[in-house]
Amino acid sequence: MKSSKRIILCFFAALFLISFPSITFAADSNISVKLTNYIGNKSSISLTPTGLYKVTGNNVAVTDRFGGSSRYETAALASSSQWKYPSTVILVNRDTIGDSLSIIPLAKKLDAPVLLTHPDKLSKATEEQIARFSPDNILIIGGTASISKDIETKLKTYGTVKRISGKNKYILSENIAKQMGSYDKAIVVTGKVFQDALAIAPYAAAHGYPILLTNKDNLPDYDLPKKVIIVGGTTSVSESVEKQIKKTSTVQRIPGANRYEMAANIVEQLNLKADKAVIANGKKYADVLVGASLAAKKNTPILFVKQDTVPDVTEDVTKNKATYAYDFIGSTSVISTGVEKSLADKFYLTGGKSYNLKINSGKLNLENIKTYGNSLRIKPEKYSTSNRISLNGREYLGTVNFSIESTKYIRPVNENIPFEDYLKGVIPNEMPASWPLEALKAQTVAARTYSITKTGSTVADTTAFQVYGGFSWNSNTTKAVEQTKGKVLKYNNSLITATYSSSNGGYTEASNEVWTSSVPYLVAKKDTKDPQTSWTLSLSKQQLDMNSLDTNKPSSWWSSAVEKDSSRLSGVKTWILKNKETSAVDVKIASLEDLSFSGTTQGQRAKTASMKVKYHVKNNTGDYSLNKSTTITIPTTQLRTMIGTTVFKSTYVTIKKETSKYTIIGKGYGHGIGMSQYGAKARAEAGDSYSSILKFYYPGTTLTSY
Repeated sequence: MKSSKRIILCFFAALFLISFPSITFAADSNISVKLTNYIGNKSSISLTPTGLYKVTGNNVAVTDRFGGSSRYETAALASSSQWKYPSTVILVNRDTIGDSLSIIPLAKKLDAPVLLTHPDKLSKATEEQIARFSPDNILIIGGTASISKDIETKLKTYGTVKRISGKNKYILSENIAKQMGSYDKAIVVTGKVFQDALAIAPYAAAHGYPILLTNKDNLPDYDLPKKVIIVGGTTSVSESVEKQIKKTSTVQRIPGANRYEMAANIVEQLNLKADKAVIANGKKYADVLVGASLAAKKNTPILFVKQDTVPDVTEDVTKNKATYAYDFIGSTSVISTGVEKSLADKFYLTGGKSYNLKINSGKLNLENIKTYGNSLRIKPEKYSTSNRISLNGREYLGTVNFSIESTKYIRPVNENIPFEDYLKGVIPNEMPASWPLEALKAQTVAARTYSITKTGSTVADTTAFQVYGGFSWNSNTTKAVEQTKGKVLKYNNSLITATYSSSNGGYTEASNEVWTSSVPYLVAKKDTKDPQTSWTLSLSKQQLDMNSLDTNKPSSWWSSAVEKDSSRLSGVKTWILKNKETSAVDVKIASLEDLSFSGTTQGQRAKTASMKVKYHVKNNTGDYSLNKSTTITIPTTQLRTMIGTTVFKSTYVTIKKETSKYTIIGKGYGHGIGMSQYGAKARAEAGDSYSSILKFYYPGTTLTSY
């Protein structure tokens, strides 16, 4: 049980017992939580989203733009990014659209970039690019009306030239298909528009399928394979053509109401991977051709946008396929900076896939996708229980902002959680969800009262505040939160300090016995329902083996001497170094000469602790002082902190002095102020309502709405 480990101050502000003024809190208030308790200090964190989660910020996606001052320069820039010295270069007419529609699959097979030219003159940018590539072969697509003989002659100075042509675009597409070799599937598209053929081209290229052109109502006399994909609706490729194809082949049709939907449908219906995509203006033939060539080389799809907007269907693909990298084709006059920014400033994580977030050279790096600055924010498309993100195996709702802490740790903050949902992540981590509902409701009201003043700020997820487990919701604790929604405790119309502990040992403690002020509703009183669970803690009288002590060679035993209760007495050593041996560098406890408790608080606890200690000192000069002693007289609460609150569980104690040890015998767990969680459980089991439980532990308070 998490609450059994609570140091339970619950409020550091309670050290001063500040009364909160009467404040009105919005029912939809949010709270942020710094995640350390379950995350720890890690230099890498595994992220696994469920539902739509996006990375947000400035230019968080990976982007590149290939945009020259002309279409020729754009083609040259794009090809330079993927090819250095290709064996073959393909040349097409910048305007004769039909010539290029079938070329991308063959370009993929030949591993050849596609460049553009005028019909009668080799453009300067293209010629310079061919010279840089220094290819062995140059393939011209189209007849001499598309690319002249003069250009062909000039190209021969750069490599062997070959031409593929046909008396029309349909025969040309068949001639190109013949160069593909054997294939078991073909693509059939209209020869009237360029978008359908070039949208499917990267897919066709990846699988070695040719692209064959057809008239709307008349299929050329092709030898078709057993499988055919028709791209386009019936207004592009009619039902009669489809019926004709079905005589020899099975057919799959990918329709689209427009060019943007067509490109999107290709990705969705063929279930293409699209974590990376080429983006082109769907109205610009030359850019779409260049984009298709680049996409085929990089094995990514091509998607279409407008100059100044991203169509919804295109954006939907980037969401559903978690696209994180974009290549933009064309200058900002073709695809605006606004369009680039709208895609670059977010990308979606794939649901169910794990990503690794780590620190790389002092910056955050996500899955080797991209290195960011000192922070990275991951946000759900919509806040809901359907959208969750797992951090090292623990799920959280809502936005998580990651930053670098102390130069070496990744620190997540779960941002702006609706306050009541925050409580649903707290209660099962503060009290076992299997406990009676009325006890859980009492715990919920205490936790809500405790934390409501922190809405709008960031709190810890540890026992220093409240243990928050994210989406570790349980139906019982969720019911407790929902059935007490908005309920808090007030005294004189002000929120109370709703302190609680695991167990009070049978008697609640008065606030002024632990803190500096007396609070009228945090009083000492007998609690007959607390189970009064007992515990013991033993401390050895002899801490060092005195027989091994060689005073002539103190340095030889100093490093090897082991104190029996070293971890438990580390706070005592710190006290000696701070208060008695300020010039020493180290202290070893030799023995506990005496341990006693005196005085009784209002809550029946030991008020003062006295410990007589014999110890050895190592000074900063390297000298040793042996067998020194001191008596430490401090409040028992302070000794509890020094020894450790998880083993010295409360100050409701007595001491048993035995031959070789002191045994501290105690009851309860925590400071005992306010509500006992185990006491609340027992009262609920006895039939008490949550309001009655709260009334007992916080007498004089009012249960009301915040």
